[in-house]
Amino acid sequence: MPEFLPGLTLARHFYFEAVRPLLGDLPHAAARLGPGSDVLGYDTERSTDHDWGPRLELFVDNPGDLHQLLARRLPKHVRGWPTHFEPPGARVRSMAHTDGDVDHYVRIQPFPTWCRDLLGFDPADGIGLLDWLATPWQRLAEFTRGDVFHDPGNVLTAAREGLGWYPPDVWRYILACQWARISQEEAFPARAAENGDDLGTRMLTARLCREVARLHLLQERTWPPYAKWLTHALPADLTAAALRAALYTTDEHDRENALCAALEIAALRQNDLGLSAEQPPARRPFFDRGYAVIGAARFTDALRDAITDPTLRALPTTGCADQIIDSTDVLTDPRLTRALTAATLP
Repeated sequence: MPEFLPGLTLARHFYFEAVRPLLGDLPHAAARLGPGSDVLGYDTERSTDHDWGPRLELFVDNPGDLHQLLARRLPKHVRGWPTHFEPPGARVRSMAHTDGDVDHYVRIQPFPTWCRDLLGFDPADGIGLLDWLATPWQRLAEFTRGDVFHDPGNVLTAAREGLGWYPPDVWRYILACQWARISQEEAFPARAAENGDDLGTRMLTARLCREVARLHLLQERTWPPYAKWLTHALPADLTAAALRAALYTTDEHDRENALCAALEIAALRQNDLGLSAEQPPARRPFFDRGYAVIGAARFTDALRDAITDPTLRALPTTGCADQIIDSTDVLTDPRLTRALTAATLP
């Protein structure tokens, strides 16, 4: 294989050098969006072993025999990388050489159909509360990251901008629910340590670190990616340093101090956002037990109080799909995700 280059760069070459010349005056839009580490910019040489290579989303209202035309006429390689993928029709495919037609990785669909497959709805029809709450963060990242190569009429661009970030009250609600998740377990590591359960303390600390990392990204208006890429998306700042210290230390007091440090940073950042009434950002005792915590429920309450939309104000702190569902099979199935999220609403 040739020297590695980012998948988005390869997709751009693939479109302009191989696919575009075959389309003539056919109305279309072209992009590299959807699943794939390359869309998020996290691909490496390791990524080339499956579902990576000259890939493209081609949005055409009436595709006709376009798939077959590309199979017959596409070049066998682009920038040295095979355009043929095997096995045909499989869930996971890898680049391979061929002497025949190219079994390519160009997904050809009308844009509204592709949106409904990925998101469960078409943004052009409007974005309602269920759409915001039921769409996993990973899917929103896959839709708004990547690269657009051809977009006559800015249809793709408008849809991506529309899903760029939550409306203010929805953002407040999601942040409130994220603080609530932290409040439910913030005292658990110290309680486990007090009980001599070192393994339990470490597991609980890891759970809290995940929630703090997600909170950090939500505060930064960044869709948190799924587990494999979560810390990759986290900036190398004081929050990351505190989370690392909490996970690496063997001393229970150092662990508690590091967790509180990470949450104090989050508290300061929350106040700086100006989305709700400021709360003292310092740690405090957990009732009369003496464990140090941030008192995360204070931020939940402040954010909920600042919500002006009566529908959102009335919702329980169950949150969005990623805050109520931890099954990959559900989070990757828009039908199930929307059904389960809808079941949590009044």
